Amino acid sequence: MESMDLKSFREDKLKLSQTQFAELLAVEQSQISRWESNPEAVRYDVIQKICLKTGASLMELTRWQKPIPKPLEVENSWVKADFTKRSLSDYITKALEDIDIPDEQRKAYIDDLRNGIAASIVKPQVTIVGRSDTGKSALINALLGADKMPTAWTPTTSIAVYIKHISQKPNFIEENVDVWVFSNRVGNEDLWDERRIDDEDYCRSWRIGAGGIDTLRAFGTRQGEKYEKNAGAAVVFLDAPILNICDIVDLPGFGTDIEADDEITFKATQRADVIIYLSQANGFMRSEDTTYLKRNIRELPVWEKKGENKLEPLANLFVVASQAHTVHSGNREQLKGILDIGCSNLIKTLSPGYWKGRQSASGYKYAETGKKELRQRFFSYTTDIPDICERFNDALKQVLEALPLIIEQRTKTFVTEYVKTRMPSLQNELEKYEGLISEREKYISLLREIDKSELRRARDNDKRKNDIRTEIERLSEESIHEFSDYCASIVNSDALIALIKRKGIKNKKEDVELFGSSLQSMLQEKCETVLASKSEILSQKAKDYITAFSEGIAHAFDNNSIRMDFDAGWIFMSSLSKISAIGSVGGFAFGAGAFVVANWSILSAIMGGARFAAPVIAIPIIGKIALAVGLLLMAALGIMKLLGVWEKSVAKKIVRVFDDNDVNGQFRAGIRTFWTQTKEAFNQAAIALDDDWEAYVKNLHNIVDDYDIVEIQLKIATLKNLSSFFGNIPL
Repeated sequence: MESMDLKSFREDKLKLSQTQFAELLAVEQSQISRWESNPEAVRYDVIQKICLKTGASLMELTRWQKPIPKPLEVENSWVKADFTKRSLSDYITKALEDIDIPDEQRKAYIDDLRNGIAASIVKPQVTIVGRSDTGKSALINALLGADKMPTAWTPTTSIAVYIKHISQKPNFIEENVDVWVFSNRVGNEDLWDERRIDDEDYCRSWRIGAGGIDTLRAFGTRQGEKYEKNAGAAVVFLDAPILNICDIVDLPGFGTDIEADDEITFKATQRADVIIYLSQANGFMRSEDTTYLKRNIRELPVWEKKGENKLEPLANLFVVASQAHTVHSGNREQLKGILDIGCSNLIKTLSPGYWKGRQSASGYKYAETGKKELRQRFFSYTTDIPDICERFNDALKQVLEALPLIIEQRTKTFVTEYVKTRMPSLQNELEKYEGLISEREKYISLLREIDKSELRRARDNDKRKNDIRTEIERLSEESIHEFSDYCASIVNSDALIALIKRKGIKNKKEDVELFGSSLQSMLQEKCETVLASKSEILSQKAKDYITAFSEGIAHAFDNNSIRMDFDAGWIFMSSLSKISAIGSVGGFAFGAGAFVVANWSILSAIMGGARFAAPVIAIPIIGKIALAVGLLLMAALGIMKLLGVWEKSVAKKIVRVFDDNDVNGQFRAGIRTFWTQTKEAFNQAAIALDDDWEAYVKNLHNIVDDYDIVEIQLKIATLKNLSSFFGNIPL
């Protein structure tokens, strides 16, 4: 029976697990496993028995082959974005080859532009999230139109799998290799960064395996022979229409009691542009699902912009009732009811503050706390009944085809704003070198005055830096006290009983669990609101610091009638863009003080691409703590027996969970970490600013003292070429 695929017949035709199939045939499960591994060993009388028990004909069973799904057909809208990326990249590369640009000017005018373009024009990342038994890999196979991802009825995938189009495979990966597997940790860094796929040295330092798709099965399933190798990620290169316009990420299922899986999922979802959240239709959106999904929603990038693009609100969110055929053979009305209830329950846990933040970012208003907009993002799915998938497929196709065009336009806007921001500095520098030729004495006087006042200026600047550090410490303590007071006022028996009654919570297990999830949302929102409020204070202090720094060095320029070409605001902001965690310091870039010419869209584009162009409405470090708290509450409330004075019992249970797990302490630690990141970011940016100023003065001394006319004329020519370069960027 070599041609028979008994495993696929059981899974794809009968929809039975090995245990169920064994019970149907009255044999041991191990026997089913042996037959599926070696179909030739299946005796004819067993074949007859299978046909009798399942109603299949002999030909249907013996010639059964796993069905190949039809791929999702999408228009390749990435072509235009990719052309723009290559045009800009080629233009910059040619300019660097044609123009002899010293490192000083390259770093000042070219590097951030190049990095911003590279970070912005990146294929959208579609991340598949959900519990381990929801059919994530099966959905991916359907979208790809290929049976590539490992599937099973038990939890399997234990690594983050990044699926990319075959054309994206770097040259250093062998021609006959489609899979590279990476460790879960190298040095102090967790999780391989797929954005560095073209960095050969980086990728090789993480690689622990390579080969075909079987390599992925060996490393990426709990039954795999190399599971103990501690793989954390893999990249797979395939040819499928959908991969022309996006990358797909298959994440470990949460709730497997394996902490590493949850950590991988937590980090990878923070990079997602589109999230597809799967929950089984016959147990749709249980309390744990609501808790996880709520966190995903809070960190989901805001792509829709009213008046800027035609994406619907929350267009990049898909909440999917998977395996919909299990609900009375895909009964549409029952599925609709399941989606309605799931959406209503989720809304109860999302606070008004979330919708207010999203409205600020998108320009859309969300009536009734987003009920209509959120319900549009709920879908049913099963490959067994194709027409059930149509609404999901159409909506996914629409957003995936739109995102590349939005990414391209946002990148062009970034380039335009970048040029507008940097051109004045370039012109000022050009004016300086021209002035050095015609009015050298003015620059000698300028340097004399700078040198004379530098010690006092540096001392004053050090004092202002210390004032900022002291302010950060003060804001950290204020944040902790304010949140702790709020937590104490909410998490006590009397307050919780009053809140239960005010919210109209019924004596039902589901209601009580949702109450626990909404309580988690309240605490998370309060913590983030406190941090946002304190960050605004520091934002103004940071602006004042930059202004004072600029004014401190400007006196010498003003006194000598020389236009200053040292841009402190840009240098500070550019330094921040190279720091992975900047806490609240980046907030200074939202405004424009006298010398802070940078804006948030430029900073965010350089840091991580167009997906960060909208203001952040969630703080990941707090979200991670809140998620853990939510799961603790789910576990505790889910086993309660709601008898007698149940409100009091629920309140006491919640208080006990908070006390036993030091929840307040966890939040306090998270707040301290946030402000520690802020202080470290400020220190690094301030040091970079000091170093750049020192280098600027030293360079000016060298030019004035040597007074090499030929060298100065070369710098003038370089700056004129850079001006022409900015003016002719192909957009």
